Amino acid sequence: MVQKIFLIDVEFDMNSGRGNQLQSKWSHHPLGLMYLISSTQKMYPNIEFRILHTITCEDAEKDIKKIISEFKPDLIGIRSLSICSEEFKTLAGVVRKESPKTAFIAGGPYPSASYNYILDTSPPLVDLICVGEGEITFVELITWLQEKGSLPTCLIGTVVPLEGGGVKVNESRPIINNLDSIPAPAYDAIELVDYKGISNHAYQKADSCAFIETSRGCTYKCYYCHAALSKTVRRRSPQLVIDEISEHYHKRGIRDFVFVDDIFNVPKKTGKIILRGMIENFPGIRINFSNGLRADQLDDEFLDLLEEAGTVHLALAIETAIPRLQKLIVKHLNLPKAKEVVEKCSKRFITCAFFIVGFPSETIEEAMETVNFAKDLDYLAQPVLSICRVYRGTPLFDALDPNLEQARLIDEQMTGAPQAKLAGNNQFYGDFFPEEKVPLKGEGISAVRWEWMRNVVLNPNRVHNSYKVMKKFFTDEQVVDFYKNFMDNSNFSKDDLDKLLKRKPHLETA
Repeated sequence: MVQKIFLIDVEFDMNSGRGNQLQSKWSHHPLGLMYLISSTQKMYPNIEFRILHTITCEDAEKDIKKIISEFKPDLIGIRSLSICSEEFKTLAGVVRKESPKTAFIAGGPYPSASYNYILDTSPPLVDLICVGEGEITFVELITWLQEKGSLPTCLIGTVVPLEGGGVKVNESRPIINNLDSIPAPAYDAIELVDYKGISNHAYQKADSCAFIETSRGCTYKCYYCHAALSKTVRRRSPQLVIDEISEHYHKRGIRDFVFVDDIFNVPKKTGKIILRGMIENFPGIRINFSNGLRADQLDDEFLDLLEEAGTVHLALAIETAIPRLQKLIVKHLNLPKAKEVVEKCSKRFITCAFFIVGFPSETIEEAMETVNFAKDLDYLAQPVLSICRVYRGTPLFDALDPNLEQARLIDEQMTGAPQAKLAGNNQFYGDFFPEEKVPLKGEGISAVRWEWMRNVVLNPNRVHNSYKVMKKFFTDEQVVDFYKNFMDNSNFSKDDLDKLLKRKPHLETA
């Protein structure tokens, strides 16, 4: 009988030398696991759960051992992103050692994309992997355990190891088309106080905000993205979204909300309905879109609704300023429209724009054009340049068609230094491939990053203009904290901010 379930969400713990950037910028509550709990408790209300989110831990290994010893779970599950693959392997090993006879499963982006490398080991790191969306698979797995007393070998949506090596890939689980069938995430399963000290770009504290998912999937097929595996957008009913927000607003006193959709504003109509519902029902809230707004699909009405609803911060993914590369990566962004929207947003909200360099076939000249594109965005608060990374399970990985050695090096890249330092540490994937496939190499990436820092990040026009926008929402202390994250410098101070602001703009902007 399954009476107690222990779920682990793997991110960097507080002592990790790799965790500072993600801890402050990107971390959010373990919604995936919380959806598993709410779905399970709908059928099995008496099952007891424990969640350990490693980002809240001083010592994740110690905490895992303690929970296993005291809680004595009947089933253990572990989830991870690909960037945390090394931490996943370490903590999976801890679970195996501490509770070798307990049924042990995995899910999430990394296990779903890399099940061969998790299961085809001796012994396998886990007993079973749930691939893709897990709510239905997880409940069916628990039902099987309740009835049979052992893990299934043929359950839809799972992969299991074979005796003697190799894996058995069972029939794929269809995506969940009716998201209304999934209960709201089980927020009672976590303690918000555990997230004290963790915040996002909009200075929303993770111990006093809620994360909201209104949809899953994306209609676009960007080839560097895991979301390309889900090519349709499935939406929850706007009223259910409003009901969930109401629960947080009235019962928990929460006023800060973060939307985590892959693409909130496609179709525009549904996004507008949700925003109008928030305007009508929840005065005084602050909203952050850390992802999920497509720039060339934002019209003036949508921007007005975002502002009226209480939007403080939003992020827009541009990636590249080169039309040829937009086509290559299957993003197909209307660049003139996107630039116009970024400029409008930057004057109304604290705006982040994501850019990527280092795509296959991209030249250094094209990368510099992307730098120049960003340089012209005088009010942009957060111009973020990423170095292209290759994740298993993406069309980009398949398009590169790496040999065994190249694939090994790509895997090792995931366990190296934080992305911002990749080029300096000779960790750029392009160095593993011939020039005709990836013209840019580590040296060229370093040159691009230098130009980005000099002409975009430290651009006096941008610093002065974005500061005016930030002051609509932030105190100077909060602006300093913002720059600590943005500059990835925990020592950034008010004096440093003053020095930035004393630099004269190249020209006066309206």
